[in-house]
Amino acid sequence: MHVNSSPGRARNLRISGLAVAILVASGAVALTVSPPFTAIGEAATAETLRAAAAQADLFFGVAASPARLSSIVGREFGQLTAENDMKPATIAGPGGTVQNTGNADTLVNYAQTNNMTVRGHTMVWYSQAGSLSGASQSTLNTYIQNVLLKWGNKISHWDVVNEALDDNNTGQRRNQWPHTLDRDANGDGDYFDPSDTDYIRDSFRQARQVVEQSGLTTKLCINDYDIEGLTVKGGARNKKSDAMYDIVKMYSQEPYKYIDCVGLQSHFNDNPNSIITDDLQANIQRFADLGVEVQLTELDIDDDLSNNDIGQGQADNYRKVVRACLNVAKCTGITVWGISDSESWRASERGLLFTGSNGSYQKKAAYSAVLDELNKGRQTTPGSSGPPSNSSSPPSSPSTSSSSPSTSSSSPSDPTAGCSAGVTLNSWNGGFVATVRVTAGAEPIDGWSVSLTLPAGATVTSAWNANQSATSGTVHFTNVSYNGRVDAGQSTEFGFQGTGTGTGMTPTCTAA
Repeated sequence: MHVNSSPGRARNLRISGLAVAILVASGAVALTVSPPFTAIGEAATAETLRAAAAQADLFFGVAASPARLSSIVGREFGQLTAENDMKPATIAGPGGTVQNTGNADTLVNYAQTNNMTVRGHTMVWYSQAGSLSGASQSTLNTYIQNVLLKWGNKISHWDVVNEALDDNNTGQRRNQWPHTLDRDANGDGDYFDPSDTDYIRDSFRQARQVVEQSGLTTKLCINDYDIEGLTVKGGARNKKSDAMYDIVKMYSQEPYKYIDCVGLQSHFNDNPNSIITDDLQANIQRFADLGVEVQLTELDIDDDLSNNDIGQGQADNYRKVVRACLNVAKCTGITVWGISDSESWRASERGLLFTGSNGSYQKKAAYSAVLDELNKGRQTTPGSSGPPSNSSSPPSSPSTSSSSPSTSSSSPSDPTAGCSAGVTLNSWNGGFVATVRVTAGAEPIDGWSVSLTLPAGATVTSAWNANQSATSGTVHFTNVSYNGRVDAGQSTEFGFQGTGTGTGMTPTCTAA
């Protein structure tokens, strides 16, 4: 198998049929070394997506039906999602019962035989609802209980609510069932108040109660598409992603600690709301900072994003997306939505990792790129649980602007009370992303604060890996729970996005 390799990466040292003679004072002793042998301190280069992902502490999975369960599934993938066979249209019976689970059982049994985890997809969804369509919350609750108990811990993650938000970047919920169950009691425009009725909250609350009362370890997820970036094409805010963030923030924290994970579907194409933006990693990070797992759950990358090139162009796009996940510790898995282009729900757009059909598959350049990137691992900065250097880049420049994004950096400030800070700035017309590196001095530090003054008119719109004191003027950033400790001479990073210009900012670091 040909795998593109990066210079300097550790290689397997394989010794086959080698006899080594060791001479000692009392005579010669023959020592046989059996293959394969990996030198101490070196990491093996994995030869499958599954193995490479496992070494990087995440899963790499696939969506499939029983008809697609060829040997490649168990060999290349460590997680299995039921493409259609666990949707309510297939298994929901009258009154919230569960029926017709034969195909789903086949998938679960295959996964167990091949030591794969399973994602349940999906419980509550406006589409493919079958007998649940128009159901009351009481019936939904019955169904949620029945489907959770049907497979129990054989399912590692369940998509409890799928695609709750409207299209076209409105930031609103869909104007159809099950949203018709919602009531905004005080008319404040959200459904988060105790007096409101919210099917998202109520469905997750039911799922949480079943999980806890039954002693299950299943993680409860919310899943949607076009929520992958902080921005959309042209640099405008991704209102749909912001709305999802508000939902996850509300229902993953006390007193509504219901959501364990968020799924970014990642169906990337040339729709303005579906492109791969340069702030993908920053968006993954902000969800992760809520304490939930983040997963790319239905990944495919259409060839229209690489000018119909399914060679290097598509491979580069896959590499970029995989790296964004790897750079965030709580991005715990990636699932591609099918095995091969011809068997995809979007066959004409050739968005997957293999060509071929019926168990006879050929690897594309995108496969090699993904394998290579997974083999590089997490690559986090020493002393930090957050993303590595260059963790965030600016969104795409507005189409009305002729200027390209530019990058600038400032020298680290003089060490003050044990730490220094430097900022790298990625700017475009009307906005910027700043990455600030905090470096400990001669002694380790257990906390830090960085102060800087924004230029007139500049505003901080979001930050990650730090708490912020203000949005304009002089802003103080302090460490969060996981990155306050920095060993002597080591670094950690945080970042923020802003409007206006960030030119001329000089950070000052103080150790706590």
